[in-house]
Amino acid sequence: MNALRVWSEADEVRMWLLCLPPGGGSARLFKDWPELLPEGLGVAALELPGHGGRLEEPAATSFEDAVAELADAATPLLERPVMLFGHSMGAVLALDLAYELRARRGWSPVALVAAASEPPERRKVSQTSSDASDEELVTWLRDLGGTSEKLLGSREFLSEMLPALRADLDLVAHREQRAQPPLDCPLHVYLGEQDPTVDGLPAERGWAAHTTREQPPRSFPGGHFFVQESVGPVLAALAEDANAAVGGRLMRSG
Repeated sequence: MNALRVWSEADEVRMWLLCLPPGGGSARLFKDWPELLPEGLGVAALELPGHGGRLEEPAATSFEDAVAELADAATPLLERPVMLFGHSMGAVLALDLAYELRARRGWSPVALVAAASEPPERRKVSQTSSDASDEELVTWLRDLGGTSEKLLGSREFLSEMLPALRADLDLVAHREQRAQPPLDCPLHVYLGEQDPTVDGLPAERGWAAHTTREQPPRSFPGGHFFVQESVGPVLAALAEDANAAVGGRLMRSG
């Protein structure tokens, strides 16, 4: 099944916001965003096998192969400006997706947003292990915040979430570190004020190595899942950064 989920009417889109979910998450996380964003900023998302609508497919076992598949799926969007948005593990996927599409097509996003994530060189230190038991993973999710006790007590939710999360933890732990020239596009770092997985200033400095156009970081109320906890402020920031990336053309009529 194709990895691309398009949540906006394509004919009305001037620019795409292409989203990559956090570990264990699915493209459905972004389904309601078109109603909350300016007209003209379309929302699409990429979904790994073993997640969401691809639940019956075997999970990816190679980070590099997963990025290559996502690059294939994203190709139909590239005729219009694209801003990449990645949450947690999705931020690392977004970065490598930009590198992959640059290598293939000489393409660059108009901007990249890395939310709730250490830069890839630091992530192994801060991640829990894919070998953790179900109980340990549930405790870890509870400590991160942003997942209700009702969901954490739901067998149906956990039966879908935990295998996907475990596969993602293993996937990112085995990502090959390869030196790349920095991207020539704005790179924005979004941080949760109470996120225990991200070490503020070092994270910002680490992401700066991946761009020639570093931007001031933005902080939001909430923890690791501040994107869902503070959705209004986050989407307002995304709209502002998207508009700036295309010189204000997104908000103009005509």
